[in-house]
Amino acid sequence: GEFYINNVNDLGQAFAMKGGLFLAVTDPAAITHIYSKHPYEYLKSQIIRPLIDRLIGKSLVWAEGEQHRRQRQMLAPVFTNENVKKMDEEVHNAADKLVDVLREHIQTERVTEKDGSVSVNILEWSCRATLDIIGNVGFGYDFQCGRSEEAKAIQRSWRELVLMGMDFMGFAAPLALRTFPFITDLPIKTIQAQGEIKTIIKKLAMQLIEQRRAMQNDEGMKNGKDLMSTLLKLNQKAEGADLDQLLDHVCTFVMVGHETTSAAINFSLLELARHPEMQEKLRKEVTDFVGSGPGGEPTYEEYQSKLPYLDAVCKEGLRMYPPASHAERIAMIDDVLPLRYPITTPSGEQLHSIRVTKGQHINIPTIAINRNTTVWGPDAAVFRPERWLEPGGVPSAASLTQGWSGIFTFIEGPRICIGYRLALFEYKVIMSALLKNFEFKDTGAKLATQFSSTLQPFVEGRKSDGVQIPLFSKVD
Repeated sequence: GEFYINNVNDLGQAFAMKGGLFLAVTDPAAITHIYSKHPYEYLKSQIIRPLIDRLIGKSLVWAEGEQHRRQRQMLAPVFTNENVKKMDEEVHNAADKLVDVLREHIQTERVTEKDGSVSVNILEWSCRATLDIIGNVGFGYDFQCGRSEEAKAIQRSWRELVLMGMDFMGFAAPLALRTFPFITDLPIKTIQAQGEIKTIIKKLAMQLIEQRRAMQNDEGMKNGKDLMSTLLKLNQKAEGADLDQLLDHVCTFVMVGHETTSAAINFSLLELARHPEMQEKLRKEVTDFVGSGPGGEPTYEEYQSKLPYLDAVCKEGLRMYPPASHAERIAMIDDVLPLRYPITTPSGEQLHSIRVTKGQHINIPTIAINRNTTVWGPDAAVFRPERWLEPGGVPSAASLTQGWSGIFTFIEGPRICIGYRLALFEYKVIMSALLKNFEFKDTGAKLATQFSSTLQPFVEGRKSDGVQIPLFSKVD
């Protein structure tokens, strides 16, 4: 992300790379033109799509054009406000299970700090709750807070894939693919490993589909509005290619539906550990608030409107650390990209738009959009939730993208993350549960990040140890 952030600050909101082969764009007007006004004239490259297929299949993330429109229309009813509200019990149950297993771990682990804290890699814990949630609300399957064999296999394969993506061959493979696209079919470990997760999840998904089909006359299934029920009602006799696509939808929502949300929680906890005053302020807010739900828990609506600092931390965490920190599009037509912020050429000419030709590669660095100093000010790279609460703390709507809350984390337009409402709800419930029960402290480890499927953290000098955010934690 630093490469793009530095170049945007030095060169402006659009600049050419590698002799014009790539065009990097962060300007909000150009972004809206690509994603909201002409989403199907700027497509994922034929290099990226096979990799998406290997990882999660030919589902919503992979689809383009009319195929994407149909899939989106079919799946959108599952993630309405009304439906997400009904997922309240499953979300809270998953958060409570996470608290129980993490407490058990801390109480049985060897104490490393004088105050009774132990060191935990928070990455290994938050994903248990988010995987539980998507398993239950999506498919009626219990991953047992990471203890089921399927959960262990998914997490093991994901860690291996991420680690391979962070080494040199993992970095070089996508570059080689641009020159030699046919190597997606060769037995190269970094590329072929992407299919392992899909194989694991598809096997489980097939079992779940067979169980649901056996219950197809059951009233609960007929009236069910979860993802599996919706898919089966629309594809009751799916076989062959149709069945493959149905299975691909399951793969997509299991992986995308848990990994990205847990990543946002992890980075936010890191910042709260680094800023104990913010952590204590948030802990006090969520602890003092007595909600209208069971046991005094906030309801779905109260999480949205009655906990302002939690909302601010959530927005700031997602702004600073977008899980999908980078995207790429190919222009399918000759076009002109409008610019909200004019750029100045080396000759001194001011450009208010940029001409692109058919086939132009366009890099869209989400992390640079969200941390743009021209838009967010000199503290754009600083985690500061208060900006969302202060008058004038957030830039004007005209200077931002049209994504959720003006940030680009969930993208914008017809391709905006279909499950963003559930992701936000999960984030707030899990974060509240963790802070009510645990205290987190910074270990002092120097962390760096690298993009490997999603934004991944590691300890500098210890990349071979795998992705991690080590935090000192104790039962509060």
